[in-house]
Amino acid sequence: MGMAYSRANSISLACEFSEMKRLWCWNLIVLVLMLSGPAIANPFDDAVTAFKRKDYASAFSLWRSLAENGNATAQSNIGTMYSFGLGVPQDYAEALKWYRRSADQGNADGLYNMGVMYERGKGVAQDYAEAFKWYRLAAVKGHVSAHENLGLMYAHGKGVARDFAEAVAHFRFAAEHGDAQAQDNLAIMYASGRGVPQNEAEAIKWFTLAAHQGNAQAQYNLGVRYAEGKGVEQDYDRAMEWYRLAADQGYPDAENNLGIMYDAGLGVAQDYVVAVQWFRLAARHKDVLAETNLGIMYVNGRGVARDFVEARKWFQLGADHGDVRAQRNLGALYATGRGVLQSYAEAAKWYDLAAKRGDAVAGSIIEKIRSVQAQPLARIEPNVFRFSPPAMEQGTISLEPRPSVGFHTMPAHVRHR
Repeated sequence: MGMAYSRANSISLACEFSEMKRLWCWNLIVLVLMLSGPAIANPFDDAVTAFKRKDYASAFSLWRSLAENGNATAQSNIGTMYSFGLGVPQDYAEALKWYRRSADQGNADGLYNMGVMYERGKGVAQDYAEAFKWYRLAAVKGHVSAHENLGLMYAHGKGVARDFAEAVAHFRFAAEHGDAQAQDNLAIMYASGRGVPQNEAEAIKWFTLAAHQGNAQAQYNLGVRYAEGKGVEQDYDRAMEWYRLAADQGYPDAENNLGIMYDAGLGVAQDYVVAVQWFRLAARHKDVLAETNLGIMYVNGRGVARDFVEARKWFQLGADHGDVRAQRNLGALYATGRGVLQSYAEAAKWYDLAAKRGDAVAGSIIEKIRSVQAQPLARIEPNVFRFSPPAMEQGTISLEPRPSVGFHTMPAHVRHR
């Protein structure tokens, strides 16, 4: 997910490092490239040049010298290099030390990065209240990313009482300063009517701004709106375009929805083989809905040879991850003895789990299963058990950070005055 900064002369740490591409890419740590004032040849600029060419050892050496002489910006940069192990072994304790020195001088990036360390529990015990304190200090100085993270803390009620109106205020500040993730989150607030009156037109406006900046979650969310026809005229072709852009960035929800589009022939020629490919890719990226959909394709023999054993494997994964459809379908396999040894006890177990989560179909079947559990030779008519077809999973717009992107994802860029 891309993000822009109002602060001039800054560079973000890119998620190009292998350990940062997935999960906790807590990337909002900023490297400031130039001091205020006219650009002149100096050690700081030499460090910038070295960093750009990925000569991290040289950049670290140059910034370290400046940091030891009290340069607050260099101190924050040194902290960042320790945080990510750039030019030096990764060392969160050292990172925290340098961030604190920078913060003690009132440097906005140092203050912000202290918040990141406390929020993520890096080099210090995780403490949301302490993180909130540092983010607020940075936000007072106009730090855009601090406003974005304050919005998230208010939205989730972490370190502060949940307050959607406050979340909106901080998201709006960051969004108006070009922060793509904040734009996406502000759109979510408008789409869901949290902290602001529900307004689909405003949601589309902010989703579009973020999507055009390359924010994968916004691209996915915009695809959802076109697929559903919410705030825009329903257009499966446009939905496909946005899903593809998000999928190209490895966004699993978009990969799953592309599979659904190919399976149903929406906005594209129906192609079960391609649908399976997208489901498989999304499942590889730990998308629970895709795990279930892949199992369904094996049950029905669409795009793959029918294989109940393979279907059971994918339903088991989805069921273990809490997907109701997977739990229901796993129950169906056990009840009918397809791909597994028939077991009414196991069937009842999985149908019961699905029923407790509100699945009406599972609830209607569970009593029938229990009625024959005492009669081992009895069979239930197989047509009672129906496999759920893949459904367009469109209602997953959420403030929660997705596993594939972690907290934020920031492409490297340089902002000049």
